[in-house]
Amino acid sequence: MSHHLLDARALHRRARTADAFGDWLRDDPDALVDAADLLGGPDWARRAAGVADALAAGACVLSLLPDLEALRCLLTLELTDDPWSEEAARFLSVHPDDPRADGARLCAEVLERGLAALKALAAADPAQRPEAA
Repeated sequence: MSHHLLDARALHRRARTADAFGDWLRDDPDALVDAADLLGGPDWARRAAGVADALAAGACVLSLLPDLEALRCLLTLELTDDPWSEEAARFLSVHPDDPRADGARLCAEVLERGLAALKALAAADPAQRPEAA
């Protein structure tokens, strides 16, 4: 199998993942807003709602990469290093058996996969880079 065919298949798979990610963001914005509120509080919930509102208004997902990347950092607990931060306090207050914790984990996984696919596509096609969108 040729190298170009493998590359085309990988790009196609990433494109499908990116499309599914965009669909998820548009179809279930409350999941992201709820997860952001749970682990970050009202400011993070507003940021997630801003992403949802922008997508509902027709924004390109690529134009929202900075906000989506920040939300990914929140939901993957990268912002809990400071034990005095609101994010750390909120994380510590969530019981592992709370269904909202599972929802936040699922959102984090979707964000990680979706952002990885978007970044790979943008790297493969300079016309799709955020600054070109």
